[in-house]
Amino acid sequence: MRVTILIAVAAVLVFGTPAYMRDSARSMQDEQSKQAKIRPPAEAPPRVIAMTAKDFEFDPAEIHLKVGEKVRLQVISTDRTHGIHISAFPDGAKANTPPGLAFIFGEDCWKLNKGVAVPVDIEATEPGTYSFLCCKSCGTDHKRMTGRIYVEP
Repeated sequence: MRVTILIAVAAVLVFGTPAYMRDSARSMQDEQSKQAKIRPPAEAPPRVIAMTAKDFEFDPAEIHLKVGEKVRLQVISTDRTHGIHISAFPDGAKANTPPGLAFIFGEDCWKLNKGVAVPVDIEATEPGTYSFLCCKSCGTDHKRMTGRIYVEP
């Protein structure tokens, strides 16, 4: 007798759930699956290039990129305060030439304190050769602290 009553109560609870509750649960699942389908694909993280500034030079002094590639330079000074300025315009560009490098944070000169890594996010949009240099007076050989970014099609 008790078993029969227990089965009857369970049947009422399972099958007696109002239709609107079942429909709302189902519609929530449908909505979540639609949102998952609509989301754009996750963008791949940029390539990270470790770079040091020391003894009046950048290492590496040459960087090669492809058009459309995004990179993050992790620049760190190992000896004193330096800076890095990367030209957004290709070397020898005329006055109306559009920039070929895009920066997430458009700094003119990133300050590089000793021992502190500074991220510089770049997207190559046009082929060409782009110069970079130290933009903080750092000593007698400051002017030879230069480098190049080569963007290939």
